[in-house]
Formats: sequence, C-alpha cells, structure tokens
Amino acid sequence: MTVQELRELIGKKTEEINGYLESRDADKAEAALEEKRKLQKLLAIREAEDDEEAQELRAQREKKGEKRATAAVSELRAAVKYALKGAGALTDEERAAVNIDNNAAILPEQFVNDIQVLREGFPSLKEHCHIVRATSNHGKMPFAKIGGKKLTKYKSGTKLSGEAANTEDISYNIENYGALVPIANDLQEDEAVNIVQDVIKPDFAEAGVNSENDEILQIVEAAAVDKSAGVTDWRGVKRVIDGVLPTLRARTIVITNLSGYVYLQSQEDKNGRNLELVKTVNDKDYFQNKRLITLSDEAITAAEEGAVVFYVVNLYALVKFFERKGYTVSTDKSVFFESDELALKVQERFDCEKLDDRADFKVEFKPAA
Repeated sequence: MTVQELRELIGKKTEEINGYLESRDADKAEAALEEKRKLQKLLAIREAEDDEEAQELRAQREKKGEKRATAAVSELRAAVKYALKGAGALTDEERAAVNIDNNAAILPEQFVNDIQVLREGFPSLKEHCHIVRATSNHGKMPFAKIGGKKLTKYKSGTKLSGEAANTEDISYNIENYGALVPIANDLQEDEAVNIVQDVIKPDFAEAGVNSENDEILQIVEAAAVDKSAGVTDWRGVKRVIDGVLPTLRARTIVITNLSGYVYLQSQEDKNGRNLELVKTVNDKDYFQNKRLITLSDEAITAAEEGAVVFYVVNLYALVKFFERKGYTVSTDKSVFFESDELALKVQERFDCEKLDDRADFKVEFKPAA
C-alpha cells in the first residue's frame, strides 16, 4: 500500500470510530481504534521506507552528477594538456577523451553549456538569426526566401517540367574569433585549466556575444532601408512595423540602443501618465508585440547628436549565421615571443552572410524636447 492509500484508510477508520461513539457502541469503537493504531504503524513504516528510497535516489543522482562533473573536468584537462604538450603527452584515456579539429582540441560539452548559461546575461542577436551548422570552414548552401512559394499542381500523366526551386546559393567562409591569454611556458595543465575556467570562460561569454552582434549589425546597417523621413516620435516606428510584409512579420524584432530604450520608457500621455510602451514578459522586453533588443550606445550610434535609432528587422530572413560546432583551445608560441610566453587561445568559429533584406528598416529621429 502507498502512503496515500494508508492515510485514506486511517481517515475512514476515524469516521467509523466517531460513528460508534455517537451510537454509544464501546466494543466496536475499541476494536476500530485498535485497527486504526495498526494502520498508523503501517503508515509510519511505509513513510520510513519511502524516505530511505528518496535518500538513496538523491545519493545516486548526486553521485551521477559528481561523475559527470569529474568527467567534464577530465575532458577539459585532457584538451588543455593536448594544447600545451601535444598528442604525444596524453595517456590512452586522455587521448580517447579529446576531439581534435585542425590541430586544436574541441572543448567538452559541459564547457559549452557553461558558456551558454553565462551568455544569457547579455543581449544576443544571434538567437534571432537563421543558425546553420557547418561541417567545414568554407562552402556554399542554397536558401529560399520566405513567402511567395506555391506548390505546383500535377495531374496524372503530366510531365514534370523540372523547374528550378526559387533558391539562392550563399557562400560562407568561417573565421576564428578568440581570446588570448599569455601563460608561462612551464605552466602545468591543472593551472592552465584554472585559467580557462576562471579567466577565459566568463570573459569569453561576453566577448563572444559582442563579436557576434558586431558582425550581425554590419549586415543590418548596410542593408537597412531608411524610413526616417517625416518621423517625429515612436509612432513612426510603429508604422514601419505595421508595414512589414505579412510573411516576414512573425520573426520581426526591434533593435535599439540604450538611448532609444530610455526614450520609449519615458513616453507619457497628455495627463502625464506613462504609456508603458515597453512590456516585459519573462525578463524579455517587447515593443508593439515585437521583441525589443537593447544594445549599448557604442554598438548603435545615431547620425545626429540627441537622436534615437531603431532597426525593424527580420534577422532570420536577413542573416544566415554559419557556425562550427563547439569551442577549441590551442596555443600560439609566436604572439608573445619577446616575453618567452605562450598564448593560450580559446576560439569560436562562425560567419554571417546576407540573404533576404525585404524586412530591414532604419528609423532615426530626434525626440521633441
């Protein structure tokens, strides 16, 4: 019997005892009370067993977690050791734990997961792009633009025309983006692991997001159609959002800088009540039901001092973000040659290419004082 079933039986027995008491039947009340006590003993035993099982399960989960953590550290140590000393210095076990790509060691999955968690604290444009997993650094892939596609109706016996699909080949050239840290030539792998974990990893998360944003913004800014004419306030941005093609509207977002965000948050009606133009849901900001991404004033600059800038863009259609799996660690002896130090290098690999710019608009205006 389960704990719940025993508790239900005890409840029914209590009602039964109360019934005997009301009818002044002492013998039956006493017998029912004895049965209730036996049920309570059984309940205590069952609860104790359940507690033991729960503790055992927790211990097993903790042990598995420790094993996973130990395995992740071992993989990271093996990867760093390979970067410092090469494959010849690895044991058979370490060699089996390391994946090599172009003479660099791919960092373990746990390191990648930790980076992703740290990245969540920074506004990222990458998550709104079309992310494509690439297996080589160079190549070409066909992509179709969103909207306007229809199926061809074929009847029995109709000869297929062999019409080419409405696609465009996009060439990509993946580059390395990394962080360099000078280390002593005689540094042990455990010390190098600590540098990767405690120094490179937190800095790499922020720097990676900023680098990706820069590359994506270059495409956005270069392809954007300027819709600033006649715009004097936030309503002009709303009109641009409303004018996006229906097929491209769903994934459209709004990108601004801190000045633009402050402007939206400060807007009031004629009675001085805040318009609450920015809505926050699950820690994500929205403007006119579109995700609002706020970057720094250094990342997005206005042409005129005191102006605010907004980009209304479907990044999924516009930017194809090609990335190679994982992060790699390697060393470079030439960077700090004069100081006789190694450069410990952690890298991610990606490329951004433009496709469909039909939903890429810029709105810049100077708010009224």
